[in-house]
Amino acid sequence: MLDFTLNRLTRWLRILGLDAALETDKEERERTCSSSKQKIPIFERCKNESRVLLTTSVKLLLRKDCPSGTYLINPNELELSLCHILLLHGIILRPESFLSRCIVCNGALVSVDDESTREELLAANNAPALPNVSVYACRRCLQCYWWSDRPNSSASRVKNAAAHLFGLALRAGVPFEGDLGIFDFINPEAEK
Repeated sequence: MLDFTLNRLTRWLRILGLDAALETDKEERERTCSSSKQKIPIFERCKNESRVLLTTSVKLLLRKDCPSGTYLINPNELELSLCHILLLHGIILRPESFLSRCIVCNGALVSVDDESTREELLAANNAPALPNVSVYACRRCLQCYWWSDRPNSSASRVKNAAAHLFGLALRAGVPFEGDLGIFDFINPEAEK
């Protein structure tokens, strides 16, 4: 569970295929406008969903009702923090699960094989008709994703971000297992 200020880190964790919940706008407003005696919604979610809290707020960390194991993040060193979190929690990266979560809502992505559903999703997301392109959708919010080899496409940017984050993690000593899949251009031994 990440506080609202850690949107970028949340997206990175999701790109790496990890379950990362983000504090909602409403929860953030309640937290920042509430008195010190009120329950903090993000604390309740951590407890109810068995999540570790990542925050940039020292004030939040110092509250006596703050969940144990809360991790204070330096917002100016997100890449370093990402590696520390992965190592601290014993995460083993699996490249085949990279890009398997929705960046928007954290839902699982599924392949859209039905042609009419595919056309509806692309139209709903203002995407061009894309023949012979794999299309995926989030099970939760129906955000649509598709792959493109164009260097300036959002798909290429996300793939490059995943490769960059994977390289950072490998250099920090984060273990991985499984097939490299679309990341077979990365040499894990050379990254260590």
